Amino acid sequence: MNTVQLECYMAVAENLNFARAAEQLHITQPAVTHQINSLETELDVKLFKRTTRTVELTSPGWVFLGYARDILAKTAQAKNRLAGHFEDQIQPFIIGCHSSFELTMLPEALRRLTKAYPQVHPDIKMVPSQALRNLLQEETLDVMLGFGEDKEKKKTGTYVELIKAPVVCVTADDHALAKKDTVSMDELHEGRLVLCDPHKSSPVITEMQGNLISTRPPSQMFFCENIECALAFVKAGLGFTILPDMPLMRSDDLCYIPVKNAAPASFGLYYKTLQNNPVLRSFIRIMKECSQVQKL
Repeated sequence: MNTVQLECYMAVAENLNFARAAEQLHITQPAVTHQINSLETELDVKLFKRTTRTVELTSPGWVFLGYARDILAKTAQAKNRLAGHFEDQIQPFIIGCHSSFELTMLPEALRRLTKAYPQVHPDIKMVPSQALRNLLQEETLDVMLGFGEDKEKKKTGTYVELIKAPVVCVTADDHALAKKDTVSMDELHEGRLVLCDPHKSSPVITEMQGNLISTRPPSQMFFCENIECALAFVKAGLGFTILPDMPLMRSDDLCYIPVKNAAPASFGLYYKTLQNNPVLRSFIRIMKECSQVQKL
């Protein structure tokens, strides 16, 4: 089956006349007849009922009409794309995220980015942390959001800090710590603790969690895959957790208490290279501006 056969079939189906179909296609009537015959042979069905006076679609011919139209449309679309007709209209911009909390930082930045670059089509990838790092190394991602890494670890890519987030103790409003203005690390060594996956946390939080784990029996600890799960446990009254106090990420029905003398957690974005990527340069600038506004 080829597009010439399908074009002849569509022309005959539309005109129900071989002569007019040949005229429309600018070929001879015997050529149209040959293409229809070869298509019917290949499909092993009769597409048209033909007499000396009339041409009609058979039942299989009506069924095949939708398929033929779809095949020709997709073929034309593929030709246009491969010919580069849309290269100046669509530019993918792929962002890696670890959690839905990071998504709250993106809407305004993406609105401004796509206004400046109408051809940009954002794509957000949410996969495990190591997979995101691998995608960035392979330059499948343009940029990845995340916490600053431990300096002793291998760098994921070039890091741009957006926020220094103070560390807070997060509790339900009826928790014993909820009424305090600040809490010390000593005070956090008591009570049930909700912990987040260290691979998705700041090194500051990971170090603090390690310190707090050492003083607790397993019955006093709840391990969670991500921040969302940790906050669900806190709301359920299962314990408190410690998190970076990120803009737009607070829940109104929880208490956020600063932890005394805790180093802030760095949050930002990673990229592999800025070369030949003006969209990424703009995105970084916009994210910096949006982060400053969110902190106010």
